Amino acid sequence: MWTWFNDKLWGPLISWFGGAFAFFATNGTTVLGFILALLIIRRVLIEKRSPSNFFAWFFVVVFIPLIGVPLYFMFGGRKSRKIARIKKAIAEVTHALSKQSPCKQPCAHDIWVDAGSGTSTGNHFELLPDGECTFHRLCQEIEQSEHTIHMATYILSRDPTGDAIVALLAKRAAQGVTIRLLLDSLGSWNQTRTARHKIRRAGGYVAMFMPVLPIQTQISSNLRNHRKIAIFDNDRAITGGQNLDTRFLGAVPTATRFTDFSIITQGPVVAQLNRTFLADWAFATNEPPVKYRDLLHYIPAAAGDSTIEVITSGPDVANDPLWEQIIHIIQEFKQCLTIITPYFIPDEVLFQSLIVKARSGRSIRLILPRRSNQSITDIARYHYLRQLDQAGVEILLYTPRMLHAKMILADGKVGLIGSANIDMRSLFVNFEIALLHYSARDIAQLQQWADNIVKHSIPYAEAIADQQLMPSKFTENLVHLLVPLL
Repeated sequence: MWTWFNDKLWGPLISWFGGAFAFFATNGTTVLGFILALLIIRRVLIEKRSPSNFFAWFFVVVFIPLIGVPLYFMFGGRKSRKIARIKKAIAEVTHALSKQSPCKQPCAHDIWVDAGSGTSTGNHFELLPDGECTFHRLCQEIEQSEHTIHMATYILSRDPTGDAIVALLAKRAAQGVTIRLLLDSLGSWNQTRTARHKIRRAGGYVAMFMPVLPIQTQISSNLRNHRKIAIFDNDRAITGGQNLDTRFLGAVPTATRFTDFSIITQGPVVAQLNRTFLADWAFATNEPPVKYRDLLHYIPAAAGDSTIEVITSGPDVANDPLWEQIIHIIQEFKQCLTIITPYFIPDEVLFQSLIVKARSGRSIRLILPRRSNQSITDIARYHYLRQLDQAGVEILLYTPRMLHAKMILADGKVGLIGSANIDMRSLFVNFEIALLHYSARDIAQLQQWADNIVKHSIPYAEAIADQQLMPSKFTENLVHLLVPLL
């Protein structure tokens, strides 16, 4: 009986387990990668990505799972249920305020105004036209703040500009001003250890937004906080696209400093900016939002006559409000549209909307840097620029240096500025913030800044005549395959 058991049952069983162990020992990593790939594909489908984005990730994850799986966990996430739950607590605290519509009086630009909780009148607007003006105003506001400074930035560099700002913040923290500095973990990667220690030692608070190597896989390190916000005494705010880095800001002009601007606002709109900052801060620090109830309910007094709307976009939002607003502007403008952006990698809807409007005879002007600081995005843009040029879009390339500004102007009725580029990362992945300006005086200042950029730009036809600037057809086609992942 025992011999029969060994021959008929035990032996084959041992052989089967031995074979299975050998298979998994040899192919376990591949099998595990394939299982993870299936889970990732399920997640991509749930996120309802565009077809091009889906198929790009599909091929990378399925055919090279050992590379595709970790890449997706690092750079593939788009929306986050966990972030949404935490931010919902902030929304509940401010629900009563968000139901109010500050824009009560009739406006001449009703076609553009969505009188939601993000729109307010009674604001002061001031343009800071370059990196030197922004730097000096930022330092001035830090020095003059009496009780609170909230700052969020994507990049804080260990250079003269970053060091000067950190020294001022530490000084004010030591003097009793409440300092909250929020830094993106990727943008400020390996740059801020000394700065954080200096501010904390002086009594300030510093938080890092989203670790680069997340422990929990449901939150991707791809979800970056790209917002630039500085709020002083909950009353004045500086926003735009400039980071705390010598390439963007500085005490004296430099030949290589990026061409960019920021704005300073004062009035009720600052309450929306402060709520956005505190939502990000509460998430990064894991603090209960109710801790900031008084700050969240505070609305500054009227300080001017500007009508401004705040648009926040990111992985914690069910839809893509910033992208939707840009599409709305493109589809609704009647006469002229100007777009200034450092990087141009549009999604298909935005791209086709521009082509349709251009072919209908509308005036569209697109201004980009002749050569940006991201060579791969420069290569990727030519696929789009070639077709836009054929459709009748006026394309200008800014020549003096890197152009980092983000601005959309339509019909002299609306101006959109903020931290977002015209690319799929800004519009669909990053945490971004934008301000819509509806007042004629504000838009006139923005238009004047844009007109000055035009003076230093060359037409597209002249730019592409420089063969050293243009990529080879093979390189362009190869990069275009990667566009959905950029």
